Amino acid sequence: MMRSLFSGVSGLKNHQIRMDVIGNNIANINTIGFKKGRVTFEEALAQTMRGAMRPSELHGGTNPMQVGLGITIGSIDTMFSQGNLESTGIQTDLAIQGDGFFVLSDGVSEYYTRSGNFQFDAQGRLINPTNGYVVQGYMANNSGVIEPGTSIGDIVLPFGQKVAAKATTKVAFTGNLNASENPQGTIVRSDVMYAIETTTDDSDVNGLYASGNTNSNITGLVPGITTITVNDGTNTHTYTYVLEDSGASNDDFNSLADLIDEINNDFSGSIQVTLNSSGALEFSYDGTGSATISITSNNAVLESALTEANGTVSDDGAGNVVTTTTDEFSHRATENDLLVNLRNSSGQSLNLSSGDALAISCLKNGALITGNFTVSSSSTLADLNTQIASVLGLSETTQVSIDSSGRLNIQGDPGADNELSAISISESNNSVLGSTMSFTEIQEAKDAKYSTNVTIYDALGHKHTLTLTFKKTVIPGQWTWEAQLGGDETISAGGQGKLAFNPDGSLLSFTYDGGATALQFNPNNGADPMNVILDVGTTSSYDGLTQFSAPSAVVINSQDGYASGNLSSISIAQNGEITGLFTNGVTKTLAQIVLAVFNNPSGLLKVGDNMFSTSANSGAPAKGAVGEVIQSTILPGSLEMSNVDLAEEFTDMIVAQRGFQANARVITTSDDMLNELVNLKR
Repeated sequence: MMRSLFSGVSGLKNHQIRMDVIGNNIANINTIGFKKGRVTFEEALAQTMRGAMRPSELHGGTNPMQVGLGITIGSIDTMFSQGNLESTGIQTDLAIQGDGFFVLSDGVSEYYTRSGNFQFDAQGRLINPTNGYVVQGYMANNSGVIEPGTSIGDIVLPFGQKVAAKATTKVAFTGNLNASENPQGTIVRSDVMYAIETTTDDSDVNGLYASGNTNSNITGLVPGITTITVNDGTNTHTYTYVLEDSGASNDDFNSLADLIDEINNDFSGSIQVTLNSSGALEFSYDGTGSATISITSNNAVLESALTEANGTVSDDGAGNVVTTTTDEFSHRATENDLLVNLRNSSGQSLNLSSGDALAISCLKNGALITGNFTVSSSSTLADLNTQIASVLGLSETTQVSIDSSGRLNIQGDPGADNELSAISISESNNSVLGSTMSFTEIQEAKDAKYSTNVTIYDALGHKHTLTLTFKKTVIPGQWTWEAQLGGDETISAGGQGKLAFNPDGSLLSFTYDGGATALQFNPNNGADPMNVILDVGTTSSYDGLTQFSAPSAVVINSQDGYASGNLSSISIAQNGEITGLFTNGVTKTLAQIVLAVFNNPSGLLKVGDNMFSTSANSGAPAKGAVGEVIQSTILPGSLEMSNVDLAEEFTDMIVAQRGFQANARVITTSDDMLNELVNLKR
């Protein structure tokens, strides 16, 4: 009878404990990082009334008979299931998704928690604001590197801490240089020049210049239509202009030489015509006697030039000769014309003769260069062109030429460094030559170049503006480059070099002149001399500079220097790494939060403030950064809520209540039975 009373009492007592755990769970429904508890029951010791008997050959065995003595608590477990995550937007609010605990220290002992509502205190320590315990982790060195073997300690990040200036050691460039762009040289040209017609010339009459009475170009001659009529007072012959002469005695012409042959053939024994040293048609009498010449044409300009010869020619045989001449004819100058035969655009002689000394001068990129040329009776424009090219230092003699209009053209070498200006070809007291050789610029010299700027830093944090200029050469795929600094710096080596590209536009090579391996310069401000590597990419790849037919655009991919700065803000990554943003724009790793895991987290001992400590059955903690020994995630700006489920707790509450009620009935029923027993003596 008493056993049932004791069993009922144990049931009441232990169901009350279960109710206590349920109440604690419900009370912590909104506690950050709280892990609910769970009670499991076990049967208490049983009283054996009869032991078991084994079976024999004559009868079977019997089971033991036992009466239980009630209930006892088997365990009160902490359930470490994942709680829901709540976003807070506060950078130092941290939640763990997965296994593990944050590690806190009071300076003596370590504690473990899932509650990540941390803050920085006045000394920059990351703490639990409830008790001031400090969050544990790895601290980075001054270079922002967490070195292997770094011990776990307090995370301390005092705002306002400084980062020392770092000298730039490498600048990386990326972009494109235009393959279609080419450097240009200066192009200048003189006024138009003419050269008098000679007996060896076969210039088309259409286009000749007539100087004297006409002073005009002969134009508008129409093949088969334009004619010249010559009359000597007795005979008349008409000659037709054609594009190609068919020979003497056919009364057609294309050049003055053709016309001379036709006239001399038709007027033999009367008048004869020659081309004199001035380029004029000179008429004389062929024999002894005289003739009156009359020349007409249905082309007004041509007629004006020829009618100068109209008149009487005679020869008395005693040396008294009367001749007539037309205007002087000249053609647009060519390289084969003699200098002594040259005229200006108005038909005036350039007054050059054998022995004249011509002075050649020019400013090449601002520097004066001079030379001379002595005219001989056989000197041609080609000879003068060769000397001009030599004096100006041009790479090809063909860069000085005579064009189809009779102008002297000079084309400088490509690039602004080869700019030509103030070109002069003159002779003392020869104004006609000077005005004719007055050059007009047709094209200015310019580079196919592109420049980009980057700010770099010395060891004291001073800024230096580095300008890198790329210039394309005349060799396909090849560029030169030059580095310039905008202050008082002194470049000692590596200030210029060459850059080449493959036919597919990828980088072929990047070299420094003089065997240098980096840009070397002295800041001249007290800072140490600097070596800066200019990185334009990997050879045969497209990760840096390329050369395609697209606009040039080069940008700075990175440079590793910076001025000094103060810590202004932090960010926390999902691996617990704390990165600092400094006022100089530098971001640097400052620390990394560690987590701890246990073989038996349910064996941890609750010590209040949402914290746990180790126990004899929890096992030692394994501590490390996320990704090392712990495959969890730290979520900044979030908190882990309680894992208590109210529906589940209310259900457990009903079950506990029914259990308590049933055990109470056991006690009252046992009491009634005892009363009946006591009443037997009455």
